[in-house]
Amino acid sequence: MRPLSRRNLLRAAGAGALALPLPARAAAPSAIPASASATPASAADPPHQWLAAGPFTHVHDPSLPGRRRYLNDHTLVRAGDRWHLFGIVGDSAPPGQAPDSSAETAFLHASAPSPYGPWTGHPDALTVDPAYHGEEHLWAPHVIEADGTYWMFYAAGGRSGAAINLATSTDLFTWTRVPSGPLFRGIAARDPMVVRIGAEWVMYYTELSAADGRHLVAYRRSTDLRHWSAPGTAFADESTASSGVSVTESPFVVERDGWYHLFLGPRGGYDGTDVLASRDPFRFGLDGYAGHVPGHAVEPFTDGQQWYASAAGWFKHGLYVAPLRWQDTPPTWQSPDNPAAALDVQGRLTLFALDAGDRSMLRRVQLDAGTDTWSEWEQFGGPAGAVPTLGRDTDGRLEVFSLAPGGARLHHRVQRPDGTWYDWEEFGGPAGAAPAVARDALGRIEVFALSPGGTVVARRRQSSPGALTWDPWDPGFGGAAGAPPVVAANADGRLEVFVLAPGGTALLHRWQTTPGGSWSSWNRFGTAAGAAPRVGRDGSGRLTVTAIAPSGVAAFQRRQSVPSGGWDDWQPLLGWSTAAPLLVPGEDGRLEAFALAPGGDRLAHRWQTAPGGGWAPADVFGEDFGEDGTELAATPSAAADATGRIHVFAVMTDGRIRTRVQERPGGGWLPWTAFGDRAMAPLRSGSPSP
Repeated sequence: MRPLSRRNLLRAAGAGALALPLPARAAAPSAIPASASATPASAADPPHQWLAAGPFTHVHDPSLPGRRRYLNDHTLVRAGDRWHLFGIVGDSAPPGQAPDSSAETAFLHASAPSPYGPWTGHPDALTVDPAYHGEEHLWAPHVIEADGTYWMFYAAGGRSGAAINLATSTDLFTWTRVPSGPLFRGIAARDPMVVRIGAEWVMYYTELSAADGRHLVAYRRSTDLRHWSAPGTAFADESTASSGVSVTESPFVVERDGWYHLFLGPRGGYDGTDVLASRDPFRFGLDGYAGHVPGHAVEPFTDGQQWYASAAGWFKHGLYVAPLRWQDTPPTWQSPDNPAAALDVQGRLTLFALDAGDRSMLRRVQLDAGTDTWSEWEQFGGPAGAVPTLGRDTDGRLEVFSLAPGGARLHHRVQRPDGTWYDWEEFGGPAGAAPAVARDALGRIEVFALSPGGTVVARRRQSSPGALTWDPWDPGFGGAAGAPPVVAANADGRLEVFVLAPGGTALLHRWQTTPGGSWSSWNRFGTAAGAAPRVGRDGSGRLTVTAIAPSGVAAFQRRQSVPSGGWDDWQPLLGWSTAAPLLVPGEDGRLEAFALAPGGDRLAHRWQTAPGGGWAPADVFGEDFGEDGTELAATPSAAADATGRIHVFAVMTDGRIRTRVQERPGGGWLPWTAFGDRAMAPLRSGSPSP
């Protein structure tokens, strides 16, 4: 039987995720608990540290003249005064498409004096050898040094099944496969890494459970690196139990101060890696969440003084390196809308963003409502630990909610009726993100905030419509969550809140049972998902929720059957996506959807043919991205101006903003244009950041 390939596993993710949700109003067997422990350790143990990565720098491109290539799962090893890189290499696919992993048949080799380069390419370290026990591909090398020998463990396989193979070298240039053949075979054994724990070597690798198809991080033990024990299970992916999806890849374990940290991806989309902490190196769980690194196939490593994270992937241009930070506080999540945009009390579209230099909050305003002339960027003051979120009172006044650096406190600023602003004031905290914001049926703004580390979702609302006073926080609105919540109002004014369960195991939601009244219990809304959902309301009054499958291989949408009523089944919406597609209603009530493909060089676009109706075929909305060396840093944000024309705002990887505007309400689109010269922080929206 032919073994599962890397590509087929991801195809399975696209086919299975979100396709088998429970009924919309059925009680979830695993609703959000009231609280969750940050670690599996006892109360007497000191807490684990949290992981966050600084900005990634592109340090090596494996492309050849006339042949664009990617680097995927890789390994870095230091020998003397040079670093050596080995990794999967292959030909890049067109934007928005995945390459054929069955063609991954060689390991790239390069070396450099520093992780940041300059890197020098060398002949391939290893090429596939079908005569060697049926090798048909080469995946995920991992190299260690022991007793003067370099040991390369890698995944290979063919018709005889998945295999973990071994080659050795004394100089890192000439590699010899061990004559005895594979170290062991498995159902889908791949992505090995080896580390010394106590008196033994331990290999972590990914595997499928024969009992239920769940994706596992398995481990085996050895004293000589050649003979390995029977497998054990270090982590079982709960998302695969309900959806049949296999998404767990690239495990890597690091010990620090008695805590073991498992790096695991893809999480939060294709370009994302979660970190789980445990005192026990053979048992990890979602209750040990310890941070997120926004990269694919992440490898943590150190030069003895500084920690780094490397990343690569199908949709990138080679190797990327970032500083890896161990910190005492959880990283904060960014709003999915960057920059944040809304109409102010005078009907002018207003933007808020973070400066690329000092991350201070900036504001830019239309000079006249509905025009394309804008003020210069100006300082807006206040804390700027995250892109702010916006609410709008019944009289049109804007309310801005922001987070202090490090998630220390939530802050709040309110617009006056004449367009000026009250001072900033503390609003609560600590928090893990700026809150989700909506207005209820009685006109009161309600906010839903995630605590640091995602252990609790809390709720707060205005004491009366437009008031400057607020009711106390309700800290028990929800329990542990894998991303900040999102909220929208039904046609009858009842609010609905949607959240990603820890580890992406499910989408859950909760709704008001009466306008402005009490709330239902938490219910399951969909099976495994790759990132936080989005929600929008069209002109028919029906809500639509978008989400991505694990790994981001596809985007889906689910729509209410009737306004304020039940829900239709999940349906495909778009292909590969970094995050849940953006939804924005136009002047005529039709929703427009935008999704960014991994790599940032393709922005897909679909729109409803009528309010609440079907969707037109997708087109490409960002044809020229990547031509000048920059790409989109995240899914754009969008808002309609006072005339009903939609403005799309996209932050590029260099921090510059581009915008594209409808020619007329509900009509076609003008070309992309620059939106000022000032650089904004190119945050990866919807993901944690330091």
